[in-house]
Amino acid sequence: MKKSLVLLSLPLLCLCSCNNAQESKKVESSNVEISSNQEASSKKEDGPINVFVLAGQSNMEGNTQFDDGDGKHYLQDAFDEMDIDESVEDLKEVGIPEVQTSYYIGPAFNPSNRHGSNEENNIAGKFLPTVLGMGAGDVKDQFGPEVGAAYALREYASEDEPIYFVKAAYGGSSITSNWNINSESGLYQSHLVKFLNNNLKLIEEETGKKPTVKGLLWHQGENDARNGSTYKDNLSALVSKFRTDFADYALDGDGDNIAFIDCYIFDKGDSDSASLPSGVNVGQMKVLNNAKKEFAEEGDMNFVVNSSWQYEGGLKLQVNENSSGVDHGGVGGQHYWAGDMFKLGMAYADIIIENDLLD
Repeated sequence: MKKSLVLLSLPLLCLCSCNNAQESKKVESSNVEISSNQEASSKKEDGPINVFVLAGQSNMEGNTQFDDGDGKHYLQDAFDEMDIDESVEDLKEVGIPEVQTSYYIGPAFNPSNRHGSNEENNIAGKFLPTVLGMGAGDVKDQFGPEVGAAYALREYASEDEPIYFVKAAYGGSSITSNWNINSESGLYQSHLVKFLNNNLKLIEEETGKKPTVKGLLWHQGENDARNGSTYKDNLSALVSKFRTDFADYALDGDGDNIAFIDCYIFDKGDSDSASLPSGVNVGQMKVLNNAKKEFAEEGDMNFVVNSSWQYEGGLKLQVNENSSGVDHGGVGGQHYWAGDMFKLGMAYADIIIENDLLD
């Protein structure tokens, strides 16, 4: 697989703690240069095994086509526009072995239609080189942010000492109901916790070393936008619970060392009354995104990707604004175009790199 020079200009909003803005390690904006000749100085031969968890709803699950199989090459066309000299065929067939992904995904409302990298036992998990096709649907023509993130992080790992992604995302899920941390049948306890524990054991068995959970990457919110005023409390409870539950796998055994990296939800519109493909209006989405912003400000290890159309410096990532069909790779309403899904993954990785979240 070719490893060529890519210059990214991703103006991210990695928000600092209000009380400690000067001492925070957070990076408010960055230009990341990724090159085959770049020295990954942050990678240590005998350092911790870096694990990042990818969770949330359909855009984390990956409802974006890279190719429709009938002559439309959404991601390759986007690469050409972005001056990325990379073969989609390589990313589909060979992938990125420096970043290994185990995934268990599907619709929140239809458990029988979920699938994963371990086809014999989804919840058991199985690590594979990160490839295009680890998204929604069984035909493996869709992808999520794991590919762009792996592409940006591959210089910081090797096939012998990879970075690990554990992806548990479920389309249409609500943080209030489906991700309820107090429900034994909710996605948090019955899927994320069990799946992550299984995968951490897999890593330990394979490497003989205890892995370190370095971050939780989150993309979720559309189904909670009508009750955006309660979102921050629910999000805070989920992140706190995650940090407590996996403190034993955190750096220095301290769950507060686990980074939380969120992302704003699509908010394009000229007025607060403008309708969004999620079925809410811009004003409602502003309330939800502001809750994400406020939570990011509350801790030095809380971050958010500024994908917004409303906030200054936002990436203005585009989704399919129609409720059906495919637009530039986005399958159905509110799902990212192919190039923008790839940019989203790189934006998550940018926060990881610029804030020294790798060891």
